[in-house]
Amino acid sequence: IPLYNVVEGVSHDLLEVQIAKVKILGYFWNGEIHMPKLPPRIGAPVYLARDDEVAELYGSGELCVGRLSARPLDICLDVEGLKRHVAVIAATGSGKTWFSVVLIEELLKRGASVVVLDPHGEYVAARDTAQRLGGVGALTVRVSGHHAGDVMYRIGVLDMDPDDLADAAGVPPKATKIRYSIYLAHALAKAAYEAGARRMGPRGLAAILSAALRGDQNLRRSLKQWGVDGEKIDEKVNELAELAKKDRHSIFSAAAYLRRLARLGVFAAKTTPLGKIMADLTVVNLAGVGDEIQDYVAWHMLTRIFRARVRHVRGLPGVKLEKPVVVVVEEAHRFAPPKSARRTRSYEAVSRIAAEGRKFGVYLVVVTQRPSRVDPDVMSQMQSQVIMRIVNPKDQEAVRDSSEQLAQDYLDNLPGLDRGEAVVLGPIVKLPAVIRLRDRLLDYGGADISLVEAWRRQDVDVAAVWTRIFRSPPPPSAALAASRISVKSAEQDGGVWKAVTSDGAHVELSIESGYAKCSLCGSSGCAHVYRVLSEVVKVRRAA
Repeated sequence: IPLYNVVEGVSHDLLEVQIAKVKILGYFWNGEIHMPKLPPRIGAPVYLARDDEVAELYGSGELCVGRLSARPLDICLDVEGLKRHVAVIAATGSGKTWFSVVLIEELLKRGASVVVLDPHGEYVAARDTAQRLGGVGALTVRVSGHHAGDVMYRIGVLDMDPDDLADAAGVPPKATKIRYSIYLAHALAKAAYEAGARRMGPRGLAAILSAALRGDQNLRRSLKQWGVDGEKIDEKVNELAELAKKDRHSIFSAAAYLRRLARLGVFAAKTTPLGKIMADLTVVNLAGVGDEIQDYVAWHMLTRIFRARVRHVRGLPGVKLEKPVVVVVEEAHRFAPPKSARRTRSYEAVSRIAAEGRKFGVYLVVVTQRPSRVDPDVMSQMQSQVIMRIVNPKDQEAVRDSSEQLAQDYLDNLPGLDRGEAVVLGPIVKLPAVIRLRDRLLDYGGADISLVEAWRRQDVDVAAVWTRIFRSPPPPSAALAASRISVKSAEQDGGVWKAVTSDGAHVELSIESGYAKCSLCGSSGCAHVYRVLSEVVKVRRAA
């Protein structure tokens, strides 16, 4: 039979077949999802859910963060689901900070206490606009003296156990004599502080050790100047003086460790009181300091919050926090990387809250663009997940490994999500859903900058200052030549900036006085002055 006769002889209805895959998620009864005991009958009709049914399923929570992507229906997350922790995962620019800010808004509306670890200062604007929510107390805790904040955070060495202090200073566990030196200096510094001496941070402890190296009489004179009664601490003085005679190297090394600790800038004699840094919204501005300092502060603050909640729940003496706390950890891969990659101090605090926080009312929201670089044990404790656009295969694999509910069809769709769209699953939602975020009320600083606008503003600023100094606009030739010059060093001496360029020019510049001088080109405006002026404008803007 000719082939065309076969085709013509087949019914048209059989040439086009539509197949739909159905996954049984459960049945909805009395506001809860229940797993079915029996499968549906073969041939049973399937209906599209009505809007009122879907609204009952997804709109009964307390935290209304947006709408379903497929229908114009509100999606409200279950606040009780936070007890099992939340991970917010997205590639850069997909909207993870947007979601975090919206979630913070909803939590604050319901009277929550929220602490944000903010490595880049993106949430400082949220604190500044918190009054839009009405009746919300907010403050910013800063670590760097050059950045915005209401309270300066300090870690008190006299409040620490001497062994913890030695650990913080980086003393090896087996360096027992160095650790013993720190123990003795710690005891003497405490006595000096109680007698009225206030500069008993790491440098104060190092000064005690240095005095011991110069002999016991020198040590006693120093302590007497600080108002310390020699009889009360005579035993410790004798021990330290004896150790200084027998093992000067250990004393010298201990002092060096303590001076290094002092250079980090966050350690002082006494710790900033916990009550002074807690508000409805506390933004911990970690911008402007190195990774090591960020790690120290995150570890110290999270440990204090956790212990304060443990004391409250168990009725133990000491500082307590009465309200449960939601901790938002931005850039979580900085603080809790896999143990095989590197060790951080904050990992201990983050992992403990992930494992035990729900029992004591401390709940985590970890935010990351690289889930593959977050410790898998921590990720596995984040039972709710908000997943936005992810392209990296390793990150997709990490998300799949950490989630029991993320089906392959959801995973396949992650690269195609629009900005502000997310897959939400876990205890915070009754069934997995694809959502679109609502507009936020609070500001944040995480939006992409306009490169053209930023470059134009830099040029305008430099041109304006140049015109003020030289009474004329900068010549294009100076700006062009300056692009080929770099600044090797620059420092401010009073109101005058002194800099050295890559080709050996020494430039002096004072914006306030309208003064500029170049060792190679004289006092007239040149490319060297333009390049240094650009650097000064950039520094002043950052400050």
